Amino acid sequence: MSKKALFMVHFGTTHNDTKELTIDKMNKKFADEFKDYNLFTAYTSRIVLKKLKDRGEFLSTPIRVLNSLADQGYEELLVQTSHIIPGIEYENLVREVNSFSNKFKSIKIGKPLLYYIDDYRKCVEALADEYVPKNKKEALVLVCHGTDSPLATSYAMIEYVFDEYGYDNVFVVCTKAYPLMDTLLKKLRKNGIEEVRLAPFMFVAGDHAKNDMASDDEDSWKTMLKNEGYEVTALLKGMGEYEFVQEMFMDKLEKVYKNKK
Repeated sequence: MSKKALFMVHFGTTHNDTKELTIDKMNKKFADEFKDYNLFTAYTSRIVLKKLKDRGEFLSTPIRVLNSLADQGYEELLVQTSHIIPGIEYENLVREVNSFSNKFKSIKIGKPLLYYIDDYRKCVEALADEYVPKNKKEALVLVCHGTDSPLATSYAMIEYVFDEYGYDNVFVVCTKAYPLMDTLLKKLRKNGIEEVRLAPFMFVAGDHAKNDMASDDEDSWKTMLKNEGYEVTALLKGMGEYEFVQEMFMDKLEKVYKNKK
């Protein structure tokens, strides 16, 4: 019988509270579904890995796990990430996995959360009732990570699809790359917004959510918006805490597992 590996890959976090609610939850869910596969995990963020190492916690990069699996004689490899979009982190992972194509008899990689247009629609439909303010003077601002990849356009697509569904008080801002705060402020002013509800559109509500978005530090999104005269509230719930998000990821891996697209 061939050796089978289930390889779960995450951007990563240094915050154990959100890790338990998102990454650990997803790993267990997938391990329970694919019981005949041995579970392995890795983080793609070098910054997160270094911070964990500095406090005595050692997690692997994808390439180290792939080398180990090949050395141990694994033949079948299932890979699923918890990345939100197919940005630079996902592109690098696919490149690394495919470089091992001659080491495994079978490699199948599930897509990120937002890949096809129907993925965006599912997210909007699932999030709208909980997230979107009914008062048009209040805006929902989804705080995203951002990416150096041309696929940064995926973030603008989120806002576009919300607008398609009639939610014209939903905006996107990124901690890096486009759109940044200056673009957001122009849209808030143009739409006569008075109150802002910040929410992380990230798998985990970790460092970016707690510090860059919701803290009282002078350079946080929350503080900068308050300084512009807006009333601001911040929600700290990672996307990975939602059951429908976990199910969307599961559906993506099951499709490639069954040789679908």
